[in-house]
Amino acid sequence: MSSLYVALYFMTTTIYIAFAIAPILIIIGLIMLKVTFKVSNWINIRNAILLGMISALLVLIANYMADIRWHGEYRNLKRIVVFVFIIIAFSAEFGKYLALRLAFYKLKTFEGPIEGIIYGTFISLGFATVTVVLFGFDLIGTPRMKDFDTFLILYPFANIVFSTAMGYFLGMGKLRKNTLIDNATGIFIATFFHGLFYFSYVTSDLRLQIFIGAGFILITAILIYRAIKLRKNKEN
Repeated sequence: MSSLYVALYFMTTTIYIAFAIAPILIIIGLIMLKVTFKVSNWINIRNAILLGMISALLVLIANYMADIRWHGEYRNLKRIVVFVFIIIAFSAEFGKYLALRLAFYKLKTFEGPIEGIIYGTFISLGFATVTVVLFGFDLIGTPRMKDFDTFLILYPFANIVFSTAMGYFLGMGKLRKNTLIDNATGIFIATFFHGLFYFSYVTSDLRLQIFIGAGFILITAILIYRAIKLRKNKEN
């Protein structure tokens, strides 16, 4: 009860607003699918969101095990790096990978990078819906960082970047029949991006945050453009 009271005490209006970001992005995504792809069967999208929410349990478990081992002490750089890139980033992306790979990859409608990005994005937004709340209540993560409110607001957007990278490479594996290498590449890149994003806020490095933000926007735009181009070439 005491830890919950402390978490509630430090929560600001901005944090409560951050809780709504991922659900709002889900609604926007659904509208875009309806307008762009004329989607009428929403079962797979619903399942993607739900599986993304469930995948957040993997991060919660990993964080709990780290707390048992380290008792919440993350002061030295080596421990912080391990916690950020393995406990948080890898467990998050591996959980989302399992959801995407096991539930959607074998669907007949999953033809390439476009489907990987779409399903991956909804999985990630479902994941972010839960994890932003977990971060907000201090159930996962390091002790509160300097730019915590900003981190929570941007976290759902960053997850779209991670899902775009993973979904693109899983989709490429479907096209090239090179599943193992492309799947491994997708997990590695998504984990690295996730860890780098989180690390920039743990260290409160503004220049790194700006550099990462600009890079994420550029990379996402390039991957989406390439995915669309591949689809058009395939249709032609």
